[in-house]
Amino acid sequence: MKRGVIFQLLAVLVVALSVEMPLQCFAQQDSVALKAKADAEYDAEDDVNTALWLSAGGVLGVAGTCLLGTVAVGGAYVYQPVPPADRLLGKSAEYVNFYTDAYRARMRRLQLVAATKGALGGSAVFFLLGTLNIKPWSDFVIW
Repeated sequence: MKRGVIFQLLAVLVVALSVEMPLQCFAQQDSVALKAKADAEYDAEDDVNTALWLSAGGVLGVAGTCLLGTVAVGGAYVYQPVPPADRLLGKSAEYVNFYTDAYRARMRRLQLVAATKGALGGSAVFFLLGTLNIKPWSDFVIW
């Protein structure tokens, strides 16, 4: 009978530990993910070249309305900058993965917003120049 009680106690202990340990690992992983995401978004805000994407969308928008403006928007979507390696030195593999994913996503979003604003502004200027009958834009805008 004693052997049965000891076995039951050990079985309960094993089950309790097997339930608790993964929960602790998930909690640690979530904190690493949140820290990496926060760091990546902060760094992406600093690193994005908003003026470049705004002017690229604007210049292409003025040059050829929404058709060429979408080239800038497409370029902003396709181009995914890699975060500087010095920010990731000494970090865990999990942190690096979360950081890289969050950095690329935030950079893409910021680039898309800037290129879209530039393309819409450039397209508005394109139509304004055509409406004011300024060459060569007046040849393309038909009212």
